[in-house]
Amino acid sequence: AFFVEDKAMSKRFKEHGAAKTIHHNFFGGLLEHTLGIVKICDFLADQYPQVNRDVLLAGAFFHDIGKTEELTELPIVDYSDEGQLVGHIIIGVQWINEKVNQIPGFPRPLANLIKHCVIAHHGELEYGSPKKPAILEAALLHYADNIDAKVMTFTTILDKTEPEDDWSGYQRLFETNIRKTRF
Repeated sequence: AFFVEDKAMSKRFKEHGAAKTIHHNFFGGLLEHTLGIVKICDFLADQYPQVNRDVLLAGAFFHDIGKTEELTELPIVDYSDEGQLVGHIIIGVQWINEKVNQIPGFPRPLANLIKHCVIAHHGELEYGSPKKPAILEAALLHYADNIDAKVMTFTTILDKTEPEDDWSGYQRLFETNIRKTRF
């Protein structure tokens, strides 16, 4: 319903950035970030048979859907009033609730598992998660989100480093100086 039936949402999702400054903050960044996480989660579900693939992939698809309302559109990305006051995690969970309530007989326990993945995907309370991961799928989603965001941030820093330089200079986010991998 989010990605196929709602054409306006689908368009916003495809064009939106995933962050204000840190990672995937470009046209189509939210779609690229989400696809990256879905691929990582799909791989993880193959590696660990105890994982519920459907719950993990649903969490991956929906984890940042609220960013289409949390952040303003490019070229100048900032937080909307709703983004500042409510945040993308809560916005996303509200939307999931709305869609789930439109599906007759949708299992409430399944809805809760998917919503928990979205709620806990930042992994830690101090990083904005209302809850810490309490199920394996939520933990894996958190790690996948963290990997994808950090790799993109690392890559962006290295891309901005002068071609002749091996070192980027100190990067506060990583608390280290970053070096290009060449010898």
